Amino acid sequence: MKNLSGQGLIAATIKGFLDGHEYRYDHDEEKSVFSMGFTLDNDRVKVRIVYNEEKEWFSVFVYPSHSIPVKQVEKILPVLNKINFDVLFGSIYCDPSDGELAVRCSASVDDRSINETMVGVMLSTGLNLIDDHINEIMKALYA
Repeated sequence: MKNLSGQGLIAATIKGFLDGHEYRYDHDEEKSVFSMGFTLDNDRVKVRIVYNEEKEWFSVFVYPSHSIPVKQVEKILPVLNKINFDVLFGSIYCDPSDGELAVRCSASVDDRSINETMVGVMLSTGLNLIDDHINEIMKALYA
């Protein structure tokens, strides 16, 4: 998918959203990734927006500053399952190999259906999932 200037439509739309909100970010066109950081009410997070122009999708990944000790990953899995069952969009997961927590919100954008509002919804959904639930996850870990 290309826009009129020949730039990828997904990348151009994401860039338009980020620029329109004056977010500071890095864009690695070769890897198809936008990267930035945010300070939320309950945590600091790193965000990656990964896209694929050919397969027509993009995903927002939000990584909180907290990791789970590998030996305690199983302790928080019931909490993550409950959160994921209760939310409509996105999911929180934990990499069992290193304890890294992350939120993933993905969208297919076939037939030129992407717009800046969609990017904003996906980004705010990922940020809100972490901000709303990080304390619950940490309480379960240290209970």
